[in-house]
Amino acid sequence: LSATVEYEETGWYDGQIWVKTPEVLARDRLLGSFSVKPVLNRVKFTLVGLAGSLILCILLYVNTETPKEPYGNTGGRSIPGVYSDAAARSFEPDAFCGEPDLS
Repeated sequence: LSATVEYEETGWYDGQIWVKTPEVLARDRLLGSFSVKPVLNRVKFTLVGLAGSLILCILLYVNTETPKEPYGNTGGRSIPGVYSDAAARSFEPDAFCGEPDLS
């Protein structure tokens, strides 16, 4: 969108400044306004959305509780509140092989 362009012909620090003609400047500004700016806005919107999602995920992860050990007080036999040892024995009798009946 600039009216001037800095360039070097040989790379020997002999930079020149080219002033765009009114036709070239109008063309460049038209292309910039209708081709480049919408893409840059879309990229900016996407990056802001991704950053917001990342921050939200980090906040949710930090605020979650550590999971409790589901088999901590049952000796690994049954899940408390879901199955009793008697119900588990009826579904998997081989797992209780050799142990006395609890009832």
